[in-house]
Amino acid sequence: MAAKSSKPTAKKAKATPGSKKSEKATAALPTKAGKRAQASAAVATPPAKKPAARPTFVPRAVANIDDDDVLMAHGGGGAGFGRCGGRLLSNKLEQDLCNRLGMAGIVHSHSPRHYEVKFEDGKVAAYAPMVVLRGRGREGKGVVIEAVEEADAPILRKIVSFRAQYGAEFYVILVGTDEVLDDAPLAAYDESCSAINVNTLIARLAE
Repeated sequence: MAAKSSKPTAKKAKATPGSKKSEKATAALPTKAGKRAQASAAVATPPAKKPAARPTFVPRAVANIDDDDVLMAHGGGGAGFGRCGGRLLSNKLEQDLCNRLGMAGIVHSHSPRHYEVKFEDGKVAAYAPMVVLRGRGREGKGVVIEAVEEADAPILRKIVSFRAQYGAEFYVILVGTDEVLDDAPLAAYDESCSAINVNTLIARLAE
């Protein structure tokens, strides 16, 4: 009788350390070289820098408390032009005036208090003089210096109303470019000074 041929029985091979499954599992684990590469990449990549903040307009005539008067108001908010005596400076011209007044030894305050001013239409607003000189006067009045950068600045309307109500107490000097002074209302100042002649103004005030 012919011997029966036996077919080889295929056995499923178990996963060994060298099998494909084992290789995939091993590949998923980070190696020492991979860790070093990740650490090097983290050190080599600097953190993204935030864009520098641009100086912003600093509004004035905002209520605050002053040591001399409970109705005082500071004239600043925001940042960009530095401080003087705890007050924030509102524009570049005020910053320049502050530096020159300080070098000349002229004691001054920035927006030391606010005043209630009334407009022709009956509306009421708060006005804080930009710079007030201490212990110096003109024509028996306290000196206020306003530095305006634009001919249509809203503050001009307040200055006009301020002079109409408190003109007997304060002498207002308006500083600005020649173009701004040409367009500014005459009722906004007792004296005007071009921004390029500030040194002459400071010298007179220091006398």
